[in-house]
Amino acid sequence: MSILGISSATKIISVALAENKKLLAEITTSGKEAFTEDIILYIEKLVDESRSKIEGVAVTVGPGGYSGIRGGLACAKTLAQVNNLKLAAVSTLHALVYNLRDVTGTIAAITDACQDDFNFALFRSFEGNIERITDDLAIHFDRLTEVLAEVKGLLYITGTTEEIFAKIKEINPETKIVATQMNIPSGFNVALIGEQLIKEGLTEDPLKLMPKYSHMPNIREFKI
Repeated sequence: MSILGISSATKIISVALAENKKLLAEITTSGKEAFTEDIILYIEKLVDESRSKIEGVAVTVGPGGYSGIRGGLACAKTLAQVNNLKLAAVSTLHALVYNLRDVTGTIAAITDACQDDFNFALFRSFEGNIERITDDLAIHFDRLTEVLAEVKGLLYITGTTEEIFAKIKEINPETKIVATQMNIPSGFNVALIGEQLIKEGLTEDPLKLMPKYSHMPNIREFKI
């Protein structure tokens, strides 16, 4: 089954095609070159290069940036509806943690949620399998350190900045923390997770799937 993975909830846009857990093609851009408007162009290029027919679509639905989530989601929902494809919704934090599927231990995915909060979720990795321990949460830094202090054994952290990692290490010096540089929720990871969700029948209705924000957009009516 050839699955298209779209990751656009962060400042890095990554689109990939995967089949039976193998990468067929991938395009990843960041910084000034990353525009959600270009996602469809990336997809066309991937299909041409791999000569594969897309059978399903997986997309990050949050947490992450408002514009990035909406752009990727709109593209995925349109492709799924128009082409009658199966659609899977993937957590950005889950896609981050999937980089560490070959380690053994507890993994914390942490990203900036603004408003002095952090997007956070705990997972357990063992023999290539990722098991979720908590839901995706938006919590304050003080509460975050309290939760991490309760983790027993080896703790991997992904998605966070070096500054946040240093603070956590300072507050919890006895916690065996391993920082990782694999901080990209790649399109390949999204495709792999989506493939499993689709096989398990955990698909979404393109007309009903909505973004999952950590904070609702601060949108106000403009008055003259």
